Amino acid sequence: MTTESTQNFDGLVANRLVGIALAPLAPVTALLVGGNVWVPLFASVLFVALALASSRVALTARPLVLSVSLIGHCIALTAAFAGHAWQLDSHMLFFAVLAIIATMGSITAVVLAVVITAVHHLGFGLLAPLLVYPETSVVALLLRTAMHAAIVVFEAAVLIWTMMQSAHAKAEMLAAREELAEAARTAEAAQVEAEKTRERAVIAAARTREQGQRAAAALEQIAATARAATESAAHASALVARTGREGEKSSAVVTTATTAMNAIEQSSVQIGQIVTVIDEIARQTDLLALNAAVESARAGDAGRGFAVVANEVRKLAQRSADAAQQIRSLVTTSSARVVEGVGLVDETGRALGRIVAAIAELDTVIGSIASGATDQSRDLTQVTQVITRLDQFSETEDTDVAPRQHPTSQRAMSRRQAA
Repeated sequence: MTTESTQNFDGLVANRLVGIALAPLAPVTALLVGGNVWVPLFASVLFVALALASSRVALTARPLVLSVSLIGHCIALTAAFAGHAWQLDSHMLFFAVLAIIATMGSITAVVLAVVITAVHHLGFGLLAPLLVYPETSVVALLLRTAMHAAIVVFEAAVLIWTMMQSAHAKAEMLAAREELAEAARTAEAAQVEAEKTRERAVIAAARTREQGQRAAAALEQIAATARAATESAAHASALVARTGREGEKSSAVVTTATTAMNAIEQSSVQIGQIVTVIDEIARQTDLLALNAAVESARAGDAGRGFAVVANEVRKLAQRSADAAQQIRSLVTTSSARVVEGVGLVDETGRALGRIVAAIAELDTVIGSIASGATDQSRDLTQVTQVITRLDQFSETEDTDVAPRQHPTSQRAMSRRQAA
């Protein structure tokens, strides 16, 4: 129920109570002035019944029923004063009741009351003038009725204008109140949304802080790995440098070995030449021994001893030739092996040269890796510091949200109370 409906309902209740309270007025007045009590009593009962029955009819019809009941009590009171000097004074109740009817906020009820009053004054004034005025002159009745009607119309006009102004003010007040209520609902909705946003912000901040801590831990691990990689790269660079130096030494040794093998090859060639000379000497010796044997055979018994000696010389020459042949074979094999060894040593030297070059290139690459790992470790340390500062800032904002939220909640509560 709106405020306007509540006020109208209160006016209806007040008018109903007035209609009940006026019940004894007419019969008691008739009794006091010595008039007929039964007619005012019957009229009062009828009008009280209307007042009570008004609660049973539709809400829009209740002001009309109550208007008839209250004006009826005024008519009964005027009739009860018939022949009494105060009868004309009883007309003041019409004006009072008209103001009471206006409290119901119904212009129709006021107009109905004015119409009933006019019909009563004019009709009763012509048909039963003693029930309205203390005099019976038609001209006086008409003039008095016109004056009363003018006063009633003027009062009704003022009351209707006041009611219209009041209704307009009530409408504006209700509109303002509705706007205020809408603003309060909007503010409350905004407050709820702000609270949800704050909660989401707090959750997001906590999640961000947790993720930041995880990221910081991961970055710390990566930085530690990068530092370890830097140390390993430095160690590997030292190993590569040392391996390069060893490779250079091995290359020098291979070069020396190649020189030695070349010298051995030349010595083998010289040995072959010497063996060739020995072989030639053995062959010449064999020929000489053969000639000596022939000559010993010609000499007969005198040359037999010499033949024995020549035969032994020939055998020695043959063994020398065989030994020279074996030495030649060994020297040839040795020369072939020396040549093969020289080739292998040369190939080894070239391989060691390539290894030394590869080691130098590897040293350069490892140096670049170590430098990059150092830069990465430094950058990761800076990123970890930034994440730590963001985490601290997030914690600070999280603790500051609640104090900022409290005044906002108080303002929203004040707006709801005002509404």
